[in-house]
Order: sequence, then C-alpha cells, then structure tokens
Amino acid sequence: EEVLMLDDVLVSEEGTIPPGSESPTHALMGRFGNVFLVNARRDYRLEVRRGEVVRFYFTNASNARTLNLSVPGAELRLVGADAGSYAVPRAVQSVVIAPAERYIVNVRFDRPGQYALVNRVQGLDHLFGRFYPEVDTLGIITVSRDQAPPLAAASPRRPTAGELHEGSFESAATRAPDKTLILTLDTRNLPYVTERLMTLDSIFFQPVEWTGSMPMMNWASTGEQVRWILRDPETGRENMDIDWHFARGRPVQLRLVNERRAFHGMQHPIHLHGQRFVVLAVNGVPVRDLVWKDTVLVPAGSTVDILFDTSNPGHWMLHCHIAEHLSAGMMMHLTVD
Repeated sequence: EEVLMLDDVLVSEEGTIPPGSESPTHALMGRFGNVFLVNARRDYRLEVRRGEVVRFYFTNASNARTLNLSVPGAELRLVGADAGSYAVPRAVQSVVIAPAERYIVNVRFDRPGQYALVNRVQGLDHLFGRFYPEVDTLGIITVSRDQAPPLAAASPRRPTAGELHEGSFESAATRAPDKTLILTLDTRNLPYVTERLMTLDSIFFQPVEWTGSMPMMNWASTGEQVRWILRDPETGRENMDIDWHFARGRPVQLRLVNERRAFHGMQHPIHLHGQRFVVLAVNGVPVRDLVWKDTVLVPAGSTVDILFDTSNPGHWMLHCHIAEHLSAGMMMHLTVD
C-alpha cells in the first residue's frame, strides 16, 4: 500500500511565487504550478517485485490542476473513491482526479523494469485555438526480477448496510432534483486585452482546463475583479446568501449546472463537507458504477446530478475546491437539522 499526495507548486528562479496579499491572484483559472510534487518530493521512487500488486491511495492536493494518471505497461484496477469502495473493481487505462478527490487504484506489475507514473493531458492554446499534448512523469517504479508470492484468493464479500446497489437509486435518478445550483462567474474591471481575448476564447473551449495555458492573464486576474458564483435559481440568492435547510435522514437530490455561456466557463470540483453522496447522472446519462464520494468534477457546460444522504446533522459548507475560486466567493452554507 502506497499513499501518494499529488501536488504542483508555482516557482520562479527566486523561489515560490507568493499569492496575493489582499486578494487571490490567478482568480480566473486557479493557480497552476510548474513543478510537480509527490509526497512533497520531485523525485518519487518506489521499488517492488515482479508480479506484485500495489494499492495506491491517490489524493489530489493541488490548487487547480485536474490530473489524468496512468502507469503505461501496468494493469490498473479502480477499487475505491473518496468515501467508499466500488462494488466491482474495474480495469481502467487512466484515472482522472480533480483537486480534493481521492481514488484507490490497484496496479499490478507483471514484468521487471522501470514504470513511470504519468500525467498525460491535452492543453489548449487559447490564442491560436490549437490543442497540444502535455506528458509529465511524476515518479518512477522499479520492478525487480524477484517474484512476489501469489495473492491469496479473495473471499466473497457479504453486503453491508453501507453497500451501494444500483436498484436502490433508480427512483431518485428518474425524479426531478430537489435543489439546483448554477455554477457561473461575474467579472469587472479586467484589463482590456484580457476581456477581448477571453471573449474570443468563449467561442472555442474544452470542458476541462488541464493546464495553465494563459499564465500571465490568469496571474493578473484577482478576486477583486473575478467573482465565482453558486446561484440558487429558485430564489436568485448567491454564494453565502444561500441558506438551505434539510431534515436529517431524508436524501436530497442536487443538480449542478455548470453554465456554458459564462465569461470563462471552467470545470469545478464541487466538495460537500460533512455528508457523502453518489453521482446519479452526468448530462442526463445514468452512472452505473456507484460509489460514495464527497467531491465531484463538473466540467464546463455539463450537468451533474448527485444524491446526498443528510445523515450528519450540523452546519456544512459546499464549495468549489479550486482554491482561488473558493477565495473568490464560490462557497455556500447548508444546514442538516
């Protein structure tokens, strides 16, 4: 078992670039780093034996960067997420993990040699409207020729009270949501060049900004110019003016709508404190592999339906986990009575 904290930091020749003292910088896209870290190191290394299965506990601790993790040449099986296990582990080619998300992945190494833990994404040049690949090696796993002992056969699991079964959520997936949140933003007094270029950029976009492709314009945008918004369309209230109350033990279906027509549509990893939820549907398509989570990535222009179980009474926060979006207002309060 290996616990990996994944992060990126923004540095120059003089050292770490400080955040704004009175208002967050990088308020439009969030602070993308140029140095990757695994467990606070740039040189993550792991040694295993041939045939060994390593269970990786991945946590994305970065400010803004969504990762697409893979280990070319090895077999990956997705086992669990933020707050629970999948009923059936499944083979995957890569794992997309947004800020605050956690995933548990079994990786089997059948051949000796070196394997790379890779972040492989596609960037977008906003000025010229072209895509380009970005591949970064986050660490190296060395597999020796020594054969690992065979794994013991897994015993059949008995269902538990917390087990997820698709049938128990079918009725929720077909009914109207109890509440809706619109994810959008408001800007003011941005530099003229930024406004012009961003207006053109809105014509051509990708649902997930994988990398910081507008570093100077992004750095110059502050929380005084950019306000990221969670809006309740039923009341028109926004961010901390929203005050929802729910009864304990009555599951709530929430629809998250990431507005495509926003000045700069961008993905938002939405995190809910104190409760667990399942993702019921994405853009109206039901999710089949149900798992308990507390953070969900909502791509630009997408709609995500979640169901949270309101089992934990108290005052709780829901917010975007891109740190600069949170600091620029994208948070709200709810109460489980």
